[in-house]
Amino acid sequence: DGYLLCYLVLPLVLVFLIECMAYHSLIGGFQFIIFHPYAYLINVMIVSASFTFALVFRKRIGVIILISLFWMAGGIINFVLLFYRVTPFTSSDLLLVKDGLDVATKYLNVFQYIVIGVLVVVVLGLFILFFLKTSRAEKKPKYIHSIPIILGSLLLTWGGIVLGQSTGLLETAFRELSQSYLKNGFIYCFGASLIDTGISKPSDYSEEVMEQLTEHYEPLPDEETVTYTSRKPNVVIVQLESFFNVNRLKNVKFSSNPLPNLTRMMETYPSGAFSMPVVGAGTVNSEFEVLTGMNIDDFGIGEYPYKTIVKETACESLAYDLKPYGYHAFAIHNNTGDFYDRNLVYPNLGFDTFTSVEYMWPDNYTPMGWAKDSILTNEIATALDSTEDQDFVFTVSVQGHGSYPSDSSVKYTHHVTLSSDTITDEAYLTQLTYYVNQIYEMDQFIGDLVDMLSEQKEPTILVMYGDHCPSLNLTDDILTTGTIYDTEYFIWNNAGLTFDNQDMQAYEMGSTLLSALEVPDGAINAYHQNSGRQLRNGELSEEEYLSGLKELEYDVLYGDRITYDGQNPFIPTNLQMGFFPITIEDVN
Repeated sequence: DGYLLCYLVLPLVLVFLIECMAYHSLIGGFQFIIFHPYAYLINVMIVSASFTFALVFRKRIGVIILISLFWMAGGIINFVLLFYRVTPFTSSDLLLVKDGLDVATKYLNVFQYIVIGVLVVVVLGLFILFFLKTSRAEKKPKYIHSIPIILGSLLLTWGGIVLGQSTGLLETAFRELSQSYLKNGFIYCFGASLIDTGISKPSDYSEEVMEQLTEHYEPLPDEETVTYTSRKPNVVIVQLESFFNVNRLKNVKFSSNPLPNLTRMMETYPSGAFSMPVVGAGTVNSEFEVLTGMNIDDFGIGEYPYKTIVKETACESLAYDLKPYGYHAFAIHNNTGDFYDRNLVYPNLGFDTFTSVEYMWPDNYTPMGWAKDSILTNEIATALDSTEDQDFVFTVSVQGHGSYPSDSSVKYTHHVTLSSDTITDEAYLTQLTYYVNQIYEMDQFIGDLVDMLSEQKEPTILVMYGDHCPSLNLTDDILTTGTIYDTEYFIWNNAGLTFDNQDMQAYEMGSTLLSALEVPDGAINAYHQNSGRQLRNGELSEEEYLSGLKELEYDVLYGDRITYDGQNPFIPTNLQMGFFPITIEDVN
């Protein structure tokens, strides 16, 4: 009928426009068609199949406009997000709307808010107008004809996707999310993120396999009956927001080393590259890997376990593994307590207290409104002083968080100046200068914290690392070493423990610390310690190592919990906000 143009031509145009926005250029849309023709065809088929649902309505054109608006809205959201971060738009972002609104003021000014509001009103108004003006079909839809067409189009599209996945023309594992979106198309990837959540059940999942994977695992000892052979040191872990060694940047010169303390610590103490699961955003996924030893790559596309499974289920963590040995577990963050639902997640990770910015009194903020990290030194000291036993203190900083202003009139202290012979974009240099001066102050915090812990005289292990590289359009080719997924870490201690200089994945850090502390407990920890040793000795391939880790993760989070004899041994804590209970002393 007369709707053939809508079903065949409009999807071609829509996908092209969406990919132009994804590539941030008109040429990018043509590049996608030329270099990834099969992916382009599949994206077109998905849109076309979605249009067939209009066959069951009399106002078919109006419904097609509505569906087109849905796809374009996704493409526009992806276009906007890619201006502020590396990670494209996924279904997980729908769970982050509240958190996104919380930080939107740091990225958008009043004028931009007004423009966005006007655009939303105009688009909705145009849609309503078009929908009302579109004609209705003279006859009621014949479901006996339309439903087979809908089912046939869906089946054909599904067959095309399966064929593409089996031949390698479409990806099924999205290790580098941004690149996968550019290769496979926004619509295909976003759709995959809607379907792919959690950890899929391994094909060979069985009691026998789980027994092999957990042969070295012993249940956690009872906190009340465990016997301490020696007092173990405090463990302090600090995750630094958007922090990496800017001395790795090519073609950029600094008036002085922006990171003297990091440089000194990495030269003096065990250190290396720290491979993170995210770039530019996704702080809690870096945090999740360090605390649990689990690999984010095993979860759904772009998933945030803090927003899904960990929000509902208590699971093994560094806090739970250390508690039987007399440790108190503290979480500290100089941002709001409900950001990424940490106040709901931390009880499921075994923390006793959570001190967020609402329980601090920051004097200093960045021009973008983030509390400066200098306040964290005293907060960590308070945690260590609040008990006489060993303490596990996990701290998340926020000063380095974006956005990074391109307006040179923004006022802040300039500790370091920079120059470049090749970068001519003044706005970008302004952003980079702002970022470098913020992490200079974060580096001063590193020095202050090490000094404070040295003066404490208590045996302590300190681990500090960057959670991900900043959202500053970094690429591998402008770095002297490593990739944009690499930050840096160092391990300082005054407890006489030895660590190797090595590059590592974020999910390996926890077992590295527990191994030095002679803590073999915890199924994930035991797997890393024993299978990791086999991997280093060449007795196990990396593929086998990661496959076994994924099977274990599935069992303890989604499966039958064969590892734990069918029961979850972890009970959520009664989390206290702030170091000390809040009480009413007097009423007048």
